[in-house]
Amino acid sequence: MRRRNVSLVFIAALTGAAGAAVLQSTFAQGGGAANGVDAARYSPGGELIFPADADRWVALGAGIGSDYSEEPFDPQNPGAIGVVQMEPAAYEHFLATGRYADGTMLLLTFYAVQQKPEPALQGFVQGDVLQREIHVIDRQRFPEEQRAFFLFPGSDVQQAAALPQGSRCVECHTAHGDLDATFIQFYPALRQVHADGGAE
Repeated sequence: MRRRNVSLVFIAALTGAAGAAVLQSTFAQGGGAANGVDAARYSPGGELIFPADADRWVALGAGIGSDYSEEPFDPQNPGAIGVVQMEPAAYEHFLATGRYADGTMLLLTFYAVQQKPEPALQGFVQGDVLQREIHVIDRQRFPEEQRAFFLFPGSDVQQAAALPQGSRCVECHTAHGDLDATFIQFYPALRQVHADGGAE
């Protein structure tokens, strides 16, 4: 779906490149290949299994009020907080090559907004998880659209089927993503790699 054109209230600080030890560990567990990463796991029926280590993924950026709504942005009721993360081996591959490897996973988690909880003074913080979405870029597994989107409602759903081809997610990302149908324009470190000429 198309995100409404709202200002991002904050951009999460990039956690920095994952250390070599993390990358080595990922490869040792079966992730990593010359032309891709192998972190995604699927059920026999082709459903994506939600990664158990997603809490350790690299933070790319965050925004408030960037959920899927056609209503005008209301600062008093800004909607959900969205946080984007990237699987570590895929992140390292992008930094090294300026390209997304096959098997790259980008996780978008929407959180309910909590306003001024103690001891905070003002502003908003993340509440409960509303929905998780994983964007898998894989030209081998999904040759028609070169990617697939998987939606995990709430925080308990652990497997999800890909959205059908021609979904609004693919349409929106293809139309508005600045690089390979991703919103790299919202991810500071990846955006800088792109600006430096590392990404095509």
